[in-house]
Amino acid sequence: MRKTCLALSLLILTGCASRSVNTHGSEPSEEPVLPESCDSTYINEELDYFLNDGDELPKGYEWSVVSGDAKIIDGCLHKTESSDEYEQIILSARDSTGTYELERLLLDPWSGYIISYFSEKGDEAERMKLAYTFDCKYWFKLYEDKAVLSAESGTKRLRDPALFRKPDGTFGVTATQGYDTDSIYVFDSPDLITFENERLLKVNASTEDAKLSEEQAWAPEIFWDHTIGRYVILWSSVKDGSMFFNTSSDLNVFSYPQELELTDHPVIDGTVVKDGHQWLICAKDEREPMEEHSQLFFGFSDTSWNDWQTVSGPVTGHQSEGPMIMKDLEGPGWYLYYDDYTRFQFKALYLSGLEDPSIREIEDSELLIPLDAPAHSYALPVTWKEMERIQNAYGT
Repeated sequence: MRKTCLALSLLILTGCASRSVNTHGSEPSEEPVLPESCDSTYINEELDYFLNDGDELPKGYEWSVVSGDAKIIDGCLHKTESSDEYEQIILSARDSTGTYELERLLLDPWSGYIISYFSEKGDEAERMKLAYTFDCKYWFKLYEDKAVLSAESGTKRLRDPALFRKPDGTFGVTATQGYDTDSIYVFDSPDLITFENERLLKVNASTEDAKLSEEQAWAPEIFWDHTIGRYVILWSSVKDGSMFFNTSSDLNVFSYPQELELTDHPVIDGTVVKDGHQWLICAKDEREPMEEHSQLFFGFSDTSWNDWQTVSGPVTGHQSEGPMIMKDLEGPGWYLYYDDYTRFQFKALYLSGLEDPSIREIEDSELLIPLDAPAHSYALPVTWKEMERIQNAYGT
């Protein structure tokens, strides 16, 4: 059953005395694993782990299918009639330097996006809601804009929900736990309809070499990095003045945090996307006063999510946060949405690409976002079969 539990008070009263709520999750126990740079990993880095039926394979290689129900026609990867919905495959890429075998997951083409968000106010504040879109500009409600997921542990304040896909094709959710806590929420989901295994991970933890506040872990995002065979957990802390990351093979046991080096001033709310070798991060300048800063900017890399080589100037006005990026499924560019948080609405930009992009502001009249006071969204691409199951379960 879908978790749609009623909001519970964060303060449990016993007579006139109060009992503290445990907001701490499991402790880190590993050293983080980082991407390596060497010639043999070039094609492994370029080719995404999640591939779609009809994708064009990188040029300059002789490609073949080693295992799995798939075929290559005119340089494009295709499913066969007997392929599974989530088809595990091994590809061989051969060039003058050698032959490389690459494990990947082959899915149907992307059909649209499922968007997670929460509301700051109302009866269902601080719970996860979902919407969907096919063209990135016209959004549609799911479950009548009602919450589909509530937290039952910790502070029960589920903020900044972000969806992610696991290497077997299933899903997960991560979210901020209130404001000043050291742990984040993580849930498992086979289909974005049922949610299970709620847990807290204490990602903001100190080591002997690096003392952190252990008080904030905001706006977490999780993605699978196939080059290291681990999940990357990104999060922010104003009190620690930066963004940080942990790595994990299973999202139960995880590493101690390391700082994500981006600029020499405080940043939060970073979101990361990749296209081939090009990485882009969009983050918020958290310097004070916010009337002079509180703008979004970009970081660029052609190597990895941990090696930001250049940064841009501001790309939005003041008092902007919570960026979300969607690849245009009908064109070559990318949509950047962000919270105009003093007006409780989303604004949008269109980027020509991820490398030194031209930027166009999208007028409000071009968008349709019929949501009640939405905040801090995240978009995950899904196939038509996945979209249809989600629509049938929730209604619109």
